[in-house]
Amino acid sequence: MDQLSEIKCPVCAKWCSWTSKIDEKCPNCGAHLDPGRFRYAEEKRMVAERDKQNSELYLKDTSDPIMLMIKQFIHWLRWTTFYGISVIVFIIVILIVVYGLAMI
Repeated sequence: MDQLSEIKCPVCAKWCSWTSKIDEKCPNCGAHLDPGRFRYAEEKRMVAERDKQNSELYLKDTSDPIMLMIKQFIHWLRWTTFYGISVIVFIIVILIVVYGLAMI
């Protein structure tokens, strides 16, 4: 549950209730109550989206079908490797726990 507090609007200078959300606006004038934090969050979101779009492995509809298949295979390979290593680590942890309980 969000904590309710008050903040002075930077535009109209009236006190408003505020729940610390980034995109919260003043009910009197409609300005953002924390414009610096909102601007930072928007810039961060835009940079992340741009980096994702410029990534070599991003699947685009306009890509050549052969390149699309190669990228899909690489994605599959990456996720398979991730889950395979996770399973191996999980098995090692279980073996350590079982060995530890057997030694007691």
